[in-house]
Amino acid sequence: MPHTSQSAQFMFRNALWRHAPKTAVVVGERAYTYKELDDMSSNLAAHLKAAGVAKQDRVAILLRNCVEYVVTDLAILKLGAAKVPLNEMLSMSDVGYMVGHSGAKAMVVHSSLLDKLDEAELSNTDLVHRVEVDDLGQGVAEGNAEWSSVFSGESAGFEWQEVGPDDTALILYTGGTTGRSKGVIHSHGALMINGLTHIVHGEIAEDEKLLLTSPLPHSAGFFLQTALLQGATAYVHSKFDPQTVLETISREKITWTFMVPTMVYRVLDAYQPDTHDISSLRTLIYGAAPITKVRLQEVLDKFGPVLLQLFGQTEVPNFATKLSKADHLNEKFLGSCGQPIITCDVRIGDKNSEPLPFGEVGEIMARSPYTLGSYYNDPEKTAEVYAGEWILTGDVGYQIDTGHVFIVDRSKDMIISGGMNVYSSEVENVVQEHPGVNQVMVIGIPHGDWGEAVCAAVVPAEGGLDEDDLVAFCKQRLAAYKVPKTIEVVEEIPLTAYGKPDKKTLRARYWGDQTRQVN
Repeated sequence: MPHTSQSAQFMFRNALWRHAPKTAVVVGERAYTYKELDDMSSNLAAHLKAAGVAKQDRVAILLRNCVEYVVTDLAILKLGAAKVPLNEMLSMSDVGYMVGHSGAKAMVVHSSLLDKLDEAELSNTDLVHRVEVDDLGQGVAEGNAEWSSVFSGESAGFEWQEVGPDDTALILYTGGTTGRSKGVIHSHGALMINGLTHIVHGEIAEDEKLLLTSPLPHSAGFFLQTALLQGATAYVHSKFDPQTVLETISREKITWTFMVPTMVYRVLDAYQPDTHDISSLRTLIYGAAPITKVRLQEVLDKFGPVLLQLFGQTEVPNFATKLSKADHLNEKFLGSCGQPIITCDVRIGDKNSEPLPFGEVGEIMARSPYTLGSYYNDPEKTAEVYAGEWILTGDVGYQIDTGHVFIVDRSKDMIISGGMNVYSSEVENVVQEHPGVNQVMVIGIPHGDWGEAVCAAVVPAEGGLDEDDLVAFCKQRLAAYKVPKTIEVVEEIPLTAYGKPDKKTLRARYWGDQTRQVN
């Protein structure tokens, strides 16, 4: 029978008590023990409860990487509320939509990110309380509770609001396709299994020293939680800087880190063996895109056999497959995203979602205890993404007899730039609004640093096109990583025999003979 011990909350409660005296998180020069995080999150949970936040209410987090993010994450767990993490790179329009759509009742936000909030739009949402972290030193906005005031008195005890396995723990928003982003619901039961999966397949031990430099609202946030479950120590940086990464690994004897390939490349370029001692590093896990063969060999030569690759998506957090450290040394598996892990099945389906034989190309399908429960308030989209127990990932690939999966294309026209998901249709919709644009088609093109870069092929309107003005137009309406890096002016958009835009033809001009069009 379902009960409270079958929840992610149950594991975190035990972990905070079990690891109380150990160092949990290091931010800058300040180290925090598990006991300190426990006390701070209790104070915040008590404050939010007094402000009207109840079990299963939604709480949005719009923070850069910082200890406040960690504390807020734990406070939400204690409240039995549902976390709505928001990336600092989102546009004002994205933030307003996600806060409104999720029904978030409270928000914790940095002062430096208040310009992401459209007050007129938010006034029509369920948002009634904000806690502001003053990172500018100018005081907080009128009506917002000041973060420091939450901790100004005596430490407040807080009784955990117990949840069951079916209660919502997380609403995580996708990158958006033809319309707005979808809110992916993950339950406490699902995230319990997902957390244990991260421990096993992320190879995170109790004595681990993790370095996290990518945004916590994404994959790094799952690894932060994994570290806390294990009693490990997480070094959290507010931003990625390759020199700082190498200095931290050398000085603190970091054993584990997570990066996207773009970050790996920059660390490789900055690495000086006479200056940097990275001998402590046991695991460098990466995802979102494969590492090119040349760079892969460079990592192995300089850092040793430390690489793990993961493949997952918002609907299957981080782990559907894993390419092991040993697999990275086998030429046969280069270009693969790995084998299905022990908590996930993967198969290749035809157009009717029927299984295909090894070697045949079709849609990658997955089933797991932690695939999405549903898209929030969207039963139609939920029904579309499931074929029985299997979810349709939207990625096209094939599988060999060892189980290793190879991605060959993205059926949803998703571009992965610097580890961030960009849907071409979303960019097309914005570009098309510009008065100087008649037609547009957006693709991902190879980029040595970012993996893929956003390229917009544009047929100008009769009055002509100012390319700089178009880029500025996009910057006002899109997250920074979604803005086209290349504008190609064309006379016409190529069409298929069926009259549809022919992205394959345009891609061929950039990708040439490369068989893999996901860099």
